[in-house]
Amino acid sequence: MSDVFLIGKGGISRLTGQRGETPPCPGAKFKRGDVVKVRRNKAVGHFPPELVVLTAVPPGFSPDWALADLVGEPRPLMCRVDERGISYILAREGDATPYRCRERDLLPSGKEPVEIGSIGREA
Repeated sequence: MSDVFLIGKGGISRLTGQRGETPPCPGAKFKRGDVVKVRRNKAVGHFPPELVVLTAVPPGFSPDWALADLVGEPRPLMCRVDERGISYILAREGDATPYRCRERDLLPSGKEPVEIGSIGREA
């Protein structure tokens, strides 16, 4: 997904996205492993009621880059630009879908944080 090939003038050039690490988000309300409740509103009401925080995405940082950093893949060359507030990449056990919520759409669940092992994409 993060490779682009440029063809012309008798050659083929391959562009690959950079690899990196998502910058820390010191103002984040939730941290990795926290179990959170999702508000029941139009924006995220269709998400599962409880999710686990995988990473916080700082303001102005692409959530596409944060997801690629999380699973150890090259960052995509074409990506979304995040909004001004903090958002989170979340998951649910047994569900391969990554979810993204703004901080204002999440509430503490009162449950103990869970330990997160390795994270990767399913084939």
